[in-house]
Amino acid sequence: MDQKQIKRNLNYFTKSDTPLYVGIGMLVVGVVLFFFGISYLSYILASVLAVAGLVLMLIGASGRVSDADIDTCIASLTEDMAVDLVENPKFAKRMLGQIPVLHLQSYLYKEGLRYRIAKSGSIRSELYQSCLVYALDTELYVVLRRIPLLGEQIDAQIFEIPYSEIQGVESVQSEYSLTIGKKLYTVTPTALCIRAAQPLEIPMQNTADVDEFISRISRILAEHANKSE
Repeated sequence: MDQKQIKRNLNYFTKSDTPLYVGIGMLVVGVVLFFFGISYLSYILASVLAVAGLVLMLIGASGRVSDADIDTCIASLTEDMAVDLVENPKFAKRMLGQIPVLHLQSYLYKEGLRYRIAKSGSIRSELYQSCLVYALDTELYVVLRRIPLLGEQIDAQIFEIPYSEIQGVESVQSEYSLTIGKKLYTVTPTALCIRAAQPLEIPMQNTADVDEFISRISRILAEHANKSE
């Protein structure tokens, strides 16, 4: 990620929208007073409010980054994740044409990160993770990208997990308390936990397909266990 995009992302997490909304309010009041004022003083006050409101609006809008802007940034950094497998000599041949069974994404939560309350009310952090999960005949492949929205270096990893090493898969929920501004918030993120020789927890926002995936992998593990008896 280039420095220009990092600066824009920093504005998202640090710049308040208060001046913009206050400016809009002052401008509206100024316009109303100008057209419906009943005294010379009303016109003077309307002019002052309108000008001050316009200035605040310009200040607030300058460098403003929206939720949609961050979504676009994340999409551009995750859209080619499948290439990590196909272009890796170790996996290219067997992974060509494979389709991931899960695409799990989530903001990550821990101490020391910057946070922002989105318009939807959800809490976003400066650290984002996206995973593609592939289920082949004998193993799982997990392609992971951990993206620091305020940093340059993306952490990209590929996990190859044979079914013979998996003890189980399940969804688990955690709870974190975060102080944002002067308020205390509680977040309860859900993660897909793959219990294996190298345990892996994959945070996720959308759990719609996870139950089906867990059932599928549980059946595969049961079949492998029966074959080994």
